[in-house]
Amino acid sequence: IVFYIKCLLLTAEKHKSNKISWFQDNEVALERISGDIKIMREYFETLTDCTPYLATVVENGFTLLTTIHELMCIAAGLSDSDEGDFIPILHKEIQDVNITKHMVGDLWHLVHPTQERQVWDLVGSLEQRLAAVCPPDISAVRMVRDRMTVPGIRLDEMMAKLYIDSKRKRPVKAGAVESMVNNWKMTWSVEEPNE
Repeated sequence: IVFYIKCLLLTAEKHKSNKISWFQDNEVALERISGDIKIMREYFETLTDCTPYLATVVENGFTLLTTIHELMCIAAGLSDSDEGDFIPILHKEIQDVNITKHMVGDLWHLVHPTQERQVWDLVGSLEQRLAAVCPPDISAVRMVRDRMTVPGIRLDEMMAKLYIDSKRKRPVKAGAVESMVNNWKMTWSVEEPNE
């Protein structure tokens, strides 16, 4: 699931137009993404028969993917849902308001780039609500550094590192992204062990 999300975000990174969608036809692309989610879900649900404790993990992962898909449908004008209802669900998994802003902005950048700035501002206006849903917790980052982890399987870590390395210009106030990146660099820096 993290790999699939990373692929979407890397595609947004490659997309240079601020006027047209990355996809030739948003509706077809989003139907394909929906099909991908269905196939992956069916596969992982077969694994829960052998390993029942995976059921919760699978359900949480696919809630995240379907939330991302719904946000993209909203951005493309293919859903009447309100993005304000889905952004907190996404934020609950990401747990960092600035990373949530980046991700939602990237989803809009893929399907409706002319509205990226507006959705960035919307996420900014929801900051207090997002903090209430999931208060900032630096202990989660410390936990990642304090124990052995497999690089790239934590969503928040993958996203922070991707955005630290990002070269894409975002339609936000000058200096805003640089400030966020500097904070992430301090938070997510990993010291190499001495040999």
